[in-house]
Formats: sequence, C-alpha cells, structure tokens
Amino acid sequence: MNLNDFDLVLWDLDGTLVDSCLDLVEATNVAMRGLGYPLVPFDRFSRMVGKGVRHLVTQALPPKTDEIVTEKAIDLFLEWYKVHLADNTRFYDGLAEGIRRLSVPSAVVSNKREGLCRSLLERLGADTMFVAIVGGDTYTERKPHPMPILEVVGAWKVRPERVLMVGDSAVDIEAGMRAGVKTCGVLWGFGDPSENPEFTPHFLAAAPEELFLPEG
Repeated sequence: MNLNDFDLVLWDLDGTLVDSCLDLVEATNVAMRGLGYPLVPFDRFSRMVGKGVRHLVTQALPPKTDEIVTEKAIDLFLEWYKVHLADNTRFYDGLAEGIRRLSVPSAVVSNKREGLCRSLLERLGADTMFVAIVGGDTYTERKPHPMPILEVVGAWKVRPERVLMVGDSAVDIEAGMRAGVKTCGVLWGFGDPSENPEFTPHFLAAAPEELFLPEG
C-alpha cells in the first residue's frame, strides 16, 4: 500500500501508532490498587482499550460499581497517567519515520482524551507530524460515531473517498466506513479490526512497513 495515493491519512493512536500497553495497564492498576480491587491482567487488556479512559476504568472495576467509586478510580488513573504516559510508550517500529516521509498530511483521531494525546505526542517528539490531533472529548461524539472523522475531513476540504482511516480496532473501522472514507485495519495492535462483520476493512496490514510500499 502507498499512503501517498490518498489526500489525507487519519491514524488511531493507542495500538496503531504507539504501543502504550504497559503504561495504560499500570495506570489502570494504580487505580485498582488504590481502591483495593483486583489488578487487571495483560491478557484482558486488549478487550478493554479503545473507547476512552472511562470505558477502560469501568471495565476494570467490578460490575455495578458505585458511580462515586468509578469517578475516584478515573481520578486515580489520570493522576498517575498524566505523569507517566510516556514511561514505556513508543511508536511501533518504522511508523514515525514512514509518516515523516509521506507527501500527504496525517492526522490523529483517537478516543483518548485530546489533552492526553497531545501530551503523549509532545513527549515522543511527534506532535508536529500531524495537521490535527483529535481526541475522544474534542467533539460531542467519539468513534465509532463518524463525527470526529467527518470534522477533520471537512476542515481539510478533501473528498471522503480520498481519505484513509488506519486503526487496530473495529471501532476505528466502523467510524471510518460510516464517514465514507477508506479503512485499513492493522494487525499489530490491541484489537481486532475485523471483529465486526458489518464493517470489514478495505485493507489489512500485518506490519508497519506494509503501509509504505510503493504500488507495483
């Protein structure tokens, strides 16, 4: 696949651009320890991430946890994560270099809070690589709703069919297809981009280097 064949490339963040598993799991478990709940194992994490901090923390807590306790857990998560979000998080090999070589603009469309997205990318020295950084709280809707994608596409005045959404989860693919853009599911992240049979990715990539191959 040659991403230069598009007019705009949109990227999910966690599990697509960066491997943030260690820091997200530790932030979650800081909250669980603080409240005396069982820790979250790594093998359960991939089913919890992708829909923002509130969803992640809620999934880690016991069912029917009181709302006050849930808010306390979110506060504990954010207090730790804001400081440590780049302790172990890094770009997947080849992605940052590949994006910098592209002749078309890239933007981030994530369900992580916008402030956290910006802070992480700044600490990784990558915030200037993207023409827009959209988080789960930037607009009134988040993925899988198409609004975040449509807002970026509209701002850049490009045709949706000339835009590619790249992500590791079914949430990314659904959002992209509902927005009328092309979609590429990546297989190195936390989720399964083909999990929802109603929204099948237009393309699949097994390794980052496959995204930067010239046609032919």
